[in-house]
Amino acid sequence: MSVPAPPSASPSNESGGSSTRGAQRRVSEVHEQTRHGLLVATAFVAAAVGAGVVRLGDGWWLPLHLFVVGGLLSAISATTQMLSVTWSAAPAPRWLVAAAQRWSLALGAVVLVVGRETDQTWMFVTGGSLVVVAMLGLAVILMSIRHHAVTPRFAPAIEAYVVATFAGAAGMTIGILLGADRVGGRAADLRDVHLVLNVFGLVGLVIAGTLPYFAATQVRSKMSPRATPRAMRATFATLTAAVLVAAIGPLVERSTVVAVGLITYAVGLLAIAAMLPIYSRSRLRWAGPRLVQLAAGLGWWVAMTVVLAVSNIRWIDDRAILQALVIGGFAQILVASLAYLGPVLRGGGHRRLTTGFVITRSWVSLAAGNAAALAALVGHGPTLAAALVVWLVDVALRARRLLIEQGSDDHV
Repeated sequence: MSVPAPPSASPSNESGGSSTRGAQRRVSEVHEQTRHGLLVATAFVAAAVGAGVVRLGDGWWLPLHLFVVGGLLSAISATTQMLSVTWSAAPAPRWLVAAAQRWSLALGAVVLVVGRETDQTWMFVTGGSLVVVAMLGLAVILMSIRHHAVTPRFAPAIEAYVVATFAGAAGMTIGILLGADRVGGRAADLRDVHLVLNVFGLVGLVIAGTLPYFAATQVRSKMSPRATPRAMRATFATLTAAVLVAAIGPLVERSTVVAVGLITYAVGLLAIAAMLPIYSRSRLRWAGPRLVQLAAGLGWWVAMTVVLAVSNIRWIDDRAILQALVIGGFAQILVASLAYLGPVLRGGGHRRLTTGFVITRSWVSLAAGNAAALAALVGHGPTLAAALVVWLVDVALRARRLLIEQGSDDHV
């Protein structure tokens, strides 16, 4: 099958002469920064899976925070900057600024986890503070990109990213206070606020802000006509309001308020789904498991959000639900996104791009990801461990092939 060439990241007013050379330099710079960021994210994800399989640490806290703080936030930091630059035609962040933000986050995640597992409060607080600083630094970088944007069409996504980073910084600050035992008798309530702001505010708003654009990019189609800037801003505002309502619920000790916020959030996600393009059969065949995994991740995200709302009303333990949300929702969306971005970021022309997309088509990844999520939800540890191992090995082998194989033909 012939794979179409990737669309230009530059607006039409950059075509020709020095403008084209400037656009190529801008994109190559941010792609290089993104490669470094995603390598860091991959290392954390592998560490999280390994820790989960061997049950390192006390319960599920260690693998969850390695994945979310180290892996997912590193991926978010790298990709939000890359997408914002390529979509808006703004200059890439300075190398030193991007590197400082990237390594502050990575170092903070390591120190945070080590401090918590060794009961060193000062280390935990130091690591958490570094993560907060890194997220505020990301907000500054994104606002600078938004300020220098040439193409305003993608502004809603960048604005959602900025709101998400501030929600995350607030949630992480609460997490630091919780870990340092500085919250008195309201630890349980503030733990719920911490989760809402980080899971649904930070991670959720970033993914929601990206999906209307990226779901079209995945299959090289035009965006849906329903995904207008006004509609997207209204939906992102609804999601933000839902996060605030769900975060206020524990503070006022009203489980129904939390449920209302989460149900509203789920409705907002359905509105995002309605903004995705309707794909032709040929584009569906070309994207294959990448697109199915992206859709499955969105489905798990919506379903687990609703289940969490119900669990708050009925006072059900939410640990298994959160695990299923992270694995089935966020992890699958991350893997499906990297399956597209990996071939694009390694560069090398049309043949290497074609070969790369073939390498990252993985039905094994799709099956393992959903099996792991289901096992987490029902609490079947051996199945969860086996599915995670299969998933990690498949992703690792395909990533290795992606790094070493060359394109040999335009048709596969």
